[in-house]
Amino acid sequence: MSRSLAFILSLSILLPLLTGLIRYRNIPVSYRPLIYALGIGLANEVVCYTFFYSSSNALPTNIYFLCEAMLLTWQFHAWKNTLKEKWAFLLLEGILLTSWTIENIVLGRIYDFSPVFQVGYSLILILLSVNQLNWLIVNERGVITRNAVFLICVAIIVFFSYKVLAEIFYYYAPEKIIKNNIFGIESYLNVGYNILLATAISCIPPKRIFILPSR
Repeated sequence: MSRSLAFILSLSILLPLLTGLIRYRNIPVSYRPLIYALGIGLANEVVCYTFFYSSSNALPTNIYFLCEAMLLTWQFHAWKNTLKEKWAFLLLEGILLTSWTIENIVLGRIYDFSPVFQVGYSLILILLSVNQLNWLIVNERGVITRNAVFLICVAIIVFFSYKVLAEIFYYYAPEKIIKNNIFGIESYLNVGYNILLATAISCIPPKRIFILPSR
Protein backbone atom coordinates (compact mmCIF):
# COMPACT_ATOMS: atom_id res chain seq x y z
CA MET A 1 0.00 0.00 0.00
CA SER A 2 1.32 3.46 -0.91
CA ARG A 3 1.89 6.06 1.77
CA SER A 4 -0.56 8.41 0.08
CA LEU A 5 -3.38 5.85 0.24
CA ALA A 6 -2.50 4.98 3.82
CA PHE A 7 -2.62 8.69 4.71
CA ILE A 8 -6.01 9.14 3.02
CA LEU A 9 -7.40 6.20 4.97
CA SER A 10 -5.89 7.55 8.20
CA LEU A 11 -7.84 10.78 7.72
CA SER A 12 -10.93 8.82 8.74
CA ILE A 13 -9.86 9.90 12.23
CA LEU A 14 -11.54 13.20 11.36
CA LEU A 15 -14.93 11.50 11.74
CA PRO A 16 -14.72 10.85 15.50
CA LEU A 17 -12.58 13.93 16.13
CA LEU A 18 -15.00 16.37 14.48
CA THR A 19 -17.93 14.63 16.16
CA GLY A 20 -16.17 15.05 19.49
CA LEU A 21 -15.30 18.70 18.87
CA ILE A 22 -18.86 19.55 17.81
CA ARG A 23 -20.22 17.93 20.97
CA TYR A 24 -17.30 18.93 23.19
CA ARG A 25 -19.17 21.40 25.39
CA ASN A 26 -22.21 19.15 25.77
CA ILE A 27 -20.60 15.84 26.72
CA PRO A 28 -19.33 14.89 30.19
CA VAL A 29 -15.75 15.77 31.05
CA SER A 30 -15.06 12.07 31.60
CA TYR A 31 -14.94 11.49 27.82
CA ARG A 32 -12.40 14.19 27.04
CA PRO A 33 -9.24 12.00 27.17
CA LEU A 34 -10.55 10.16 24.10
CA ILE A 35 -11.02 13.46 22.25
CA TYR A 36 -7.48 14.49 23.16
CA ALA A 37 -6.13 11.15 21.91
CA LEU A 38 -7.93 11.63 18.59
CA GLY A 39 -6.51 15.14 18.22
CA ILE A 40 -2.96 13.93 18.81
CA GLY A 41 -3.61 11.05 16.42
CA LEU A 42 -4.56 13.44 13.62
CA ALA A 43 -1.52 15.62 14.35
CA ASN A 44 0.73 12.57 14.14
CA GLU A 45 -0.71 11.50 10.79
CA VAL A 46 -0.20 14.98 9.31
CA VAL A 47 3.34 15.29 10.68
CA CYS A 48 4.33 11.84 9.42
CA TYR A 49 2.96 12.47 5.93
CA THR A 50 4.27 16.03 5.63
CA PHE A 51 7.74 15.79 7.14
CA PHE A 52 8.59 12.07 7.00
CA TYR A 53 7.12 11.02 3.65
CA SER A 54 10.47 9.93 2.20
CA SER A 55 11.99 8.63 5.41
CA SER A 56 11.11 6.56 8.44
CA ASN A 57 8.36 8.08 10.61
CA ALA A 58 9.36 5.97 13.61
CA LEU A 59 10.32 9.00 15.75
CA PRO A 60 6.95 10.84 15.76
CA THR A 61 5.03 7.56 15.75
CA ASN A 62 6.84 6.23 18.82
CA ILE A 63 6.08 9.48 20.64
CA TYR A 64 2.45 9.19 19.55
CA PHE A 65 2.23 5.63 20.87
CA LEU A 66 3.22 6.88 24.32
CA CYS A 67 0.65 9.69 24.22
CA GLU A 68 -2.08 7.34 22.99
CA ALA A 69 -1.33 4.76 25.68
CA MET A 70 -1.40 7.29 28.51
CA LEU A 71 -4.50 9.13 27.26
CA LEU A 72 -6.55 5.98 26.71
CA THR A 73 -5.63 4.58 30.12
CA TRP A 74 -6.66 7.98 31.52
CA GLN A 75 -9.97 7.50 29.72
CA PHE A 76 -10.65 4.31 31.68
CA HIS A 77 -9.71 6.06 34.91
CA ALA A 78 -12.08 8.92 34.06
CA TRP A 79 -14.99 6.47 33.75
CA LYS A 80 -14.39 5.41 37.39
CA ASN A 81 -15.40 1.79 36.87
CA THR A 82 -12.35 -0.29 35.98
CA LEU A 83 -9.35 1.85 36.82
CA LYS A 84 -11.06 3.98 39.44
CA GLU A 85 -8.38 4.00 42.15
CA LYS A 86 -6.02 6.92 41.62
CA TRP A 87 -2.98 5.01 42.91
CA ALA A 88 -3.63 2.19 40.42
CA PHE A 89 -4.01 4.68 37.57
CA LEU A 90 -0.80 6.51 38.47
CA LEU A 91 1.05 3.20 38.86
CA LEU A 92 -0.07 2.07 35.41
CA GLU A 93 0.89 5.41 33.88
CA GLY A 94 4.29 5.14 35.56
CA ILE A 95 4.80 1.63 34.19
CA LEU A 96 3.90 2.76 30.68
CA LEU A 97 6.21 5.77 30.84
CA THR A 98 9.08 3.76 32.31
CA SER A 99 8.79 0.93 29.79
CA TRP A 100 8.62 3.39 26.88
CA THR A 101 11.65 5.29 28.20
CA ILE A 102 13.71 2.12 28.59
CA GLU A 103 12.87 0.81 25.14
CA ASN A 104 13.14 4.07 23.20
CA ILE A 105 15.63 6.21 25.14
CA VAL A 106 17.84 3.87 27.20
CA LEU A 107 18.07 1.21 24.49
CA GLY A 108 18.16 3.89 21.76
CA ARG A 109 15.31 2.51 19.63
CA ILE A 110 13.29 5.68 19.23
CA TYR A 111 14.26 5.86 15.54
CA ASP A 112 13.12 2.28 14.95
CA PHE A 113 9.78 0.50 15.14
CA SER A 114 9.92 -1.89 18.04
CA PRO A 115 6.95 -4.10 18.90
CA VAL A 116 7.52 -4.46 22.64
CA PHE A 117 5.82 -1.26 23.86
CA GLN A 118 3.14 -1.42 21.16
CA VAL A 119 2.16 -4.97 22.04
CA GLY A 120 2.38 -4.25 25.77
CA TYR A 121 0.10 -1.22 25.87
CA SER A 122 -2.29 -2.78 23.35
CA LEU A 123 -2.76 -5.78 25.65
CA ILE A 124 -3.33 -3.44 28.61
CA LEU A 125 -6.03 -1.55 26.71
CA ILE A 126 -7.69 -4.82 25.68
CA LEU A 127 -7.77 -6.05 29.29
CA LEU A 128 -9.16 -2.73 30.52
CA SER A 129 -11.84 -2.84 27.83
CA VAL A 130 -12.85 -6.40 28.72
CA ASN A 131 -13.13 -5.47 32.40
CA GLN A 132 -15.17 -2.40 31.51
CA LEU A 133 -17.51 -4.51 29.38
CA ASN A 134 -17.98 -6.96 32.24
CA TRP A 135 -18.92 -4.04 34.49
CA LEU A 136 -21.43 -2.77 31.92
CA ILE A 137 -23.05 -6.18 31.46
CA VAL A 138 -23.67 -6.38 35.20
CA ASN A 139 -24.69 -2.77 35.82
CA GLU A 140 -26.11 -1.32 32.60
CA ARG A 141 -29.91 -1.23 32.53
CA GLY A 142 -30.47 0.34 29.12
CA VAL A 143 -29.81 -0.92 25.58
CA ILE A 144 -26.13 -1.77 25.85
CA THR A 145 -25.47 -1.55 22.10
CA ARG A 146 -26.33 2.15 22.27
CA ASN A 147 -24.01 2.75 25.19
CA ALA A 148 -21.04 4.91 24.21
CA VAL A 149 -18.66 3.18 26.61
CA PHE A 150 -19.69 -0.21 25.22
CA LEU A 151 -19.01 0.89 21.63
CA ILE A 152 -15.65 2.43 22.53
CA CYS A 153 -14.55 -0.73 24.35
CA VAL A 154 -15.61 -2.95 21.45
CA ALA A 155 -13.70 -0.71 19.04
CA ILE A 156 -10.58 -0.87 21.21
CA ILE A 157 -10.75 -4.66 21.60
CA VAL A 158 -11.13 -5.31 17.86
CA PHE A 159 -8.55 -2.79 16.65
CA PHE A 160 -5.85 -3.39 19.24
CA SER A 161 -6.27 -7.18 19.07
CA TYR A 162 -5.44 -7.01 15.38
CA LYS A 163 -2.61 -4.61 16.14
CA VAL A 164 -1.04 -7.15 18.50
CA LEU A 165 -1.36 -9.90 15.90
CA ALA A 166 0.01 -7.63 13.17
CA GLU A 167 3.12 -6.74 15.19
CA ILE A 168 3.79 -10.38 16.04
CA PHE A 169 3.22 -11.73 12.52
CA TYR A 170 5.29 -8.94 10.99
CA TYR A 171 8.45 -10.18 12.66
CA TYR A 172 7.78 -13.81 11.74
CA ALA A 173 6.22 -13.48 8.30
CA PRO A 174 8.58 -15.02 5.70
CA GLU A 175 7.94 -12.69 2.77
CA LYS A 176 7.86 -8.91 2.40
CA ILE A 177 4.56 -8.97 0.47
CA ILE A 178 2.88 -10.69 3.40
CA LYS A 179 4.26 -8.05 5.76
CA ASN A 180 2.92 -5.24 3.58
CA ASN A 181 -0.52 -6.88 3.44
CA ILE A 182 -0.59 -7.16 7.24
CA PHE A 183 -0.34 -3.40 7.69
CA GLY A 184 -2.50 -2.74 4.64
CA ILE A 185 -5.33 -4.58 6.35
CA GLU A 186 -4.66 -2.58 9.52
CA SER A 187 -5.13 0.67 7.57
CA TYR A 188 -8.59 -0.45 6.43
CA LEU A 189 -9.44 -1.75 9.87
CA ASN A 190 -8.47 1.67 11.24
CA VAL A 191 -11.26 3.19 9.13
CA GLY A 192 -13.79 0.89 10.78
CA TYR A 193 -12.30 1.71 14.18
CA ASN A 194 -12.76 5.44 13.57
CA ILE A 195 -16.32 4.99 12.29
CA LEU A 196 -17.22 3.02 15.42
CA LEU A 197 -15.64 5.70 17.62
CA ALA A 198 -17.62 8.39 15.80
CA THR A 199 -20.80 6.39 16.41
CA ALA A 200 -19.88 6.00 20.07
CA ILE A 201 -19.22 9.72 20.53
CA SER A 202 -22.57 10.55 18.94
CA CYS A 203 -24.19 8.25 21.54
CA ILE A 204 -22.61 10.00 24.53
CA PRO A 205 -25.42 11.43 26.66
CA PRO A 206 -25.23 15.19 27.24
CA LYS A 207 -23.79 16.26 30.54
CA ARG A 208 -26.21 17.12 33.27
CA ILE A 209 -26.56 20.74 34.29
CA PHE A 210 -27.65 21.23 37.86
CA ILE A 211 -29.61 24.37 38.62
CA LEU A 212 -29.96 25.39 42.23
CA PRO A 213 -33.56 26.12 43.21
CA SER A 214 -34.36 29.78 43.68
CA ARG A 215 -35.26 30.98 47.13
